[in-house]
Amino acid sequence: MDGKRLQQVLLNLVSNAAKFTRDGVVTLSVNARQEGEFCVLHVAVADTGIGIDLAQKPDIFDAFQQIQAEGGSTGLGLFISQRILMAMGGSLEVSSAAGQGTTFSFELSVPIIDGGGAAATAQPGQPARAALAPVAAIATPGDAALDELAELALHGRLTDIEGWINRHTDHTAHALFTAQLLDRLEQFDFAGIHQLALRSKRVASSAPH
Repeated sequence: MDGKRLQQVLLNLVSNAAKFTRDGVVTLSVNARQEGEFCVLHVAVADTGIGIDLAQKPDIFDAFQQIQAEGGSTGLGLFISQRILMAMGGSLEVSSAAGQGTTFSFELSVPIIDGGGAAATAQPGQPARAALAPVAAIATPGDAALDELAELALHGRLTDIEGWINRHTDHTAHALFTAQLLDRLEQFDFAGIHQLALRSKRVASSAPH
Protein backbone atom coordinates (compact mmCIF):
# COMPACT_ATOMS: atom_id res chain seq x y z
CA MET A 1 0.00 0.00 0.00
CA ASP A 2 1.33 3.43 -0.93
CA GLY A 3 0.74 5.71 2.05
CA LYS A 4 1.26 8.91 0.09
CA ARG A 5 -1.29 7.96 -2.54
CA LEU A 6 -3.76 6.83 0.12
CA GLN A 7 -3.37 10.20 1.85
CA GLN A 8 -4.14 11.99 -1.39
CA VAL A 9 -7.25 9.85 -1.95
CA LEU A 10 -8.50 10.75 1.53
CA LEU A 11 -7.76 14.44 1.02
CA ASN A 12 -9.62 14.36 -2.26
CA LEU A 13 -12.68 12.60 -0.80
CA VAL A 14 -12.85 14.95 2.19
CA SER A 15 -12.41 17.99 -0.07
CA ASN A 16 -15.11 16.67 -2.38
CA ALA A 17 -17.49 16.12 0.55
CA ALA A 18 -16.86 19.62 1.89
CA LYS A 19 -17.58 21.08 -1.55
CA PHE A 20 -21.10 19.60 -1.50
CA THR A 21 -21.80 20.35 2.19
CA ARG A 22 -22.31 24.03 2.85
CA ASP A 23 -24.29 23.40 6.04
CA GLY A 24 -23.83 20.03 7.65
CA VAL A 25 -21.23 17.48 8.72
CA VAL A 26 -18.39 15.63 6.99
CA THR A 27 -17.23 12.45 8.74
CA LEU A 28 -14.16 10.30 8.07
CA SER A 29 -14.33 6.83 9.65
CA VAL A 30 -11.79 4.00 9.59
CA ASN A 31 -12.45 0.45 10.81
CA ALA A 32 -10.14 -2.55 10.74
CA ARG A 33 -10.60 -6.29 10.96
CA GLN A 34 -7.99 -9.02 10.91
CA GLU A 35 -8.12 -11.75 8.27
CA GLY A 36 -5.21 -14.12 8.73
CA GLU A 37 -1.94 -12.30 8.14
CA PHE A 38 -3.74 -9.28 6.71
CA CYS A 39 -5.72 -6.39 8.10
CA VAL A 40 -8.70 -5.19 6.08
CA LEU A 41 -9.24 -1.45 6.40
CA HIS A 42 -12.72 -0.07 5.72
CA VAL A 43 -12.62 3.67 5.09
CA ALA A 44 -15.67 5.89 4.58
CA VAL A 45 -16.13 9.61 4.00
CA ALA A 46 -19.75 10.65 4.61
CA ASP A 47 -21.41 14.03 4.31
CA THR A 48 -24.87 15.47 4.92
CA GLY A 49 -24.73 17.68 1.84
CA ILE A 50 -26.86 17.99 -1.28
CA GLY A 51 -26.48 14.38 -2.42
CA ILE A 52 -27.67 13.15 -5.80
CA ASP A 53 -30.46 10.89 -7.01
CA LEU A 54 -28.62 7.93 -8.50
CA ALA A 55 -31.76 5.97 -9.43
CA GLN A 56 -31.57 7.01 -13.08
CA LYS A 57 -27.76 7.20 -13.30
CA PRO A 58 -26.07 3.89 -14.18
CA ASP A 59 -22.63 5.54 -14.06
CA ILE A 60 -22.47 7.06 -10.58
CA PHE A 61 -19.04 8.60 -11.06
CA ASP A 62 -20.12 10.24 -14.29
CA ALA A 63 -23.09 11.72 -12.41
CA PHE A 64 -20.84 13.34 -9.83
CA GLN A 65 -18.41 14.52 -12.51
CA GLN A 66 -21.27 16.30 -14.27
CA ILE A 67 -22.24 18.11 -11.06
CA GLN A 68 -18.62 19.11 -10.45
CA ALA A 69 -18.28 20.37 -14.02
CA GLU A 70 -21.34 22.57 -13.50
CA GLY A 71 -19.63 23.97 -10.40
CA GLY A 72 -16.42 24.80 -12.28
CA SER A 73 -14.37 21.66 -11.59
CA THR A 74 -13.21 19.01 -14.06
CA GLY A 75 -14.46 16.22 -11.82
CA LEU A 76 -11.18 14.34 -12.29
CA GLY A 77 -10.65 13.79 -8.57
CA LEU A 78 -13.03 10.84 -8.19
CA PHE A 79 -11.76 9.20 -11.37
CA ILE A 80 -8.16 9.52 -10.22
CA SER A 81 -8.99 8.24 -6.73
CA GLN A 82 -10.70 5.20 -8.22
CA ARG A 83 -7.68 4.37 -10.38
CA ILE A 84 -5.29 4.70 -7.43
CA LEU A 85 -7.44 2.45 -5.23
CA MET A 86 -7.77 -0.15 -7.97
CA ALA A 87 -3.97 -0.17 -8.34
CA MET A 88 -3.81 -1.00 -4.61
CA GLY A 89 -6.44 -3.73 -4.87
CA GLY A 90 -9.45 -1.70 -3.73
CA SER A 91 -12.43 -0.01 -5.32
CA LEU A 92 -14.31 3.20 -4.56
CA GLU A 93 -18.01 2.72 -3.80
CA VAL A 94 -20.67 5.41 -3.38
CA SER A 95 -24.15 5.69 -1.94
CA SER A 96 -26.17 8.88 -2.16
CA ALA A 97 -29.67 10.31 -2.07
CA ALA A 98 -30.83 13.76 -3.09
CA GLY A 99 -30.93 16.07 -0.09
CA GLN A 100 -29.59 13.40 2.27
CA GLY A 101 -25.87 13.39 1.61
CA THR A 102 -23.30 11.03 0.14
CA THR A 103 -20.93 8.36 1.39
CA PHE A 104 -17.81 7.24 -0.46
CA SER A 105 -16.12 4.11 0.90
CA PHE A 106 -13.46 1.55 0.06
CA GLU A 107 -11.61 -1.41 1.55
CA LEU A 108 -7.90 -2.21 1.38
CA SER A 109 -6.16 -5.35 2.54
CA VAL A 110 -2.73 -4.66 4.03
CA PRO A 111 -0.16 -6.99 5.60
CA ILE A 112 0.19 -6.87 9.37
CA ILE A 113 3.61 -5.58 10.41
CA ASP A 114 5.30 -7.62 13.12
CA GLY A 115 6.72 -6.15 16.31
CA GLY A 116 10.01 -5.45 14.55
CA GLY A 117 8.27 -2.76 12.49
CA ALA A 118 9.74 -3.93 9.20
CA ALA A 119 9.29 -1.32 6.51
CA ALA A 120 6.65 -2.06 3.91
CA THR A 121 7.96 -2.72 0.44
CA ALA A 122 6.55 -1.23 -2.71
CA GLN A 123 3.63 -3.17 -4.11
CA PRO A 124 3.98 -4.62 -7.60
CA GLY A 125 1.88 -2.99 -10.24
CA GLN A 126 2.02 0.48 -8.74
CA PRO A 127 2.55 3.09 -11.44
CA ALA A 128 6.03 4.57 -11.56
CA ARG A 129 6.43 8.32 -11.49
CA ALA A 130 6.56 9.58 -15.04
CA ALA A 131 9.74 11.30 -16.19
CA LEU A 132 9.50 14.97 -16.97
CA ALA A 133 9.08 15.11 -20.73
CA PRO A 134 10.59 17.88 -22.86
CA VAL A 135 8.42 20.96 -23.15
CA ALA A 136 10.26 22.76 -25.94
CA ALA A 137 7.96 23.96 -28.72
CA ILE A 138 4.87 23.08 -26.68
CA ALA A 139 2.28 25.83 -26.36
CA THR A 140 1.54 26.69 -22.72
CA PRO A 141 -0.54 29.22 -20.82
CA GLY A 142 1.09 32.54 -19.90
CA ASP A 143 3.72 33.15 -17.22
CA ALA A 144 1.23 34.38 -14.61
CA ALA A 145 -0.90 31.26 -15.06
CA LEU A 146 2.16 29.00 -14.82
CA ASP A 147 3.25 30.77 -11.64
CA GLU A 148 -0.20 30.11 -10.21
CA LEU A 149 0.00 26.43 -11.20
CA ALA A 150 3.42 26.08 -9.57
CA GLU A 151 2.07 27.58 -6.34
CA LEU A 152 -0.97 25.30 -6.32
CA ALA A 153 1.22 22.24 -6.91
CA LEU A 154 3.61 23.32 -4.15
CA HIS A 155 0.73 23.06 -1.67
CA GLY A 156 -0.84 19.94 -3.17
CA ARG A 157 -4.14 21.65 -3.98
CA LEU A 158 -5.75 19.06 -6.24
CA THR A 159 -9.19 20.62 -6.58
CA ASP A 160 -7.74 24.06 -7.34
CA ILE A 161 -5.47 22.53 -10.00
CA GLU A 162 -8.57 21.04 -11.64
CA GLY A 163 -10.09 24.53 -11.69
CA TRP A 164 -6.85 25.94 -13.10
CA ILE A 165 -7.02 23.48 -16.01
CA ASN A 166 -10.55 24.64 -16.81
CA ARG A 167 -9.60 28.32 -16.71
CA HIS A 168 -6.21 28.37 -18.40
CA THR A 169 -5.90 25.54 -20.90
CA ASP A 170 -7.26 25.25 -24.40
CA HIS A 171 -7.86 21.65 -25.48
CA THR A 172 -6.49 22.36 -28.96
CA ALA A 173 -3.68 24.86 -28.46
CA HIS A 174 -2.39 23.35 -25.20
CA ALA A 175 -3.12 19.67 -25.91
CA LEU A 176 0.45 18.40 -25.34
CA PHE A 177 1.01 20.49 -22.22
CA THR A 178 -2.37 19.44 -20.79
CA ALA A 179 -1.58 15.76 -21.45
CA GLN A 180 1.65 16.06 -19.46
CA LEU A 181 -0.14 17.89 -16.69
CA LEU A 182 -2.98 15.34 -16.45
CA ASP A 183 -0.47 12.48 -16.42
CA ARG A 184 1.13 13.93 -13.30
CA LEU A 185 -2.19 14.86 -11.75
CA GLU A 186 -3.40 11.28 -12.17
CA GLN A 187 -0.38 10.13 -10.14
CA PHE A 188 -0.79 12.92 -7.56
CA ASP A 189 2.76 13.90 -8.58
CA PHE A 190 2.59 17.48 -7.30
CA ALA A 191 6.37 17.81 -7.38
CA GLY A 192 6.29 16.87 -11.05
CA ILE A 193 3.53 19.41 -11.73
CA HIS A 194 5.56 22.09 -9.97
CA GLN A 195 8.63 21.26 -12.09
CA LEU A 196 6.52 21.16 -15.27
CA ALA A 197 5.12 24.64 -14.59
CA LEU A 198 8.51 26.20 -13.80
CA ARG A 199 10.29 24.49 -16.68
CA SER A 200 7.54 25.48 -19.12
CA LYS A 201 7.92 29.08 -18.01
CA ARG A 202 11.70 29.00 -18.50
CA VAL A 203 11.37 27.47 -21.97
CA ALA A 204 8.73 30.01 -22.99
CA SER A 205 10.92 32.87 -21.72
CA SER A 206 13.96 31.70 -23.70
CA ALA A 207 12.07 31.02 -26.93
CA PRO A 208 12.66 33.53 -29.76
CA HIS A 209 9.81 35.97 -30.38
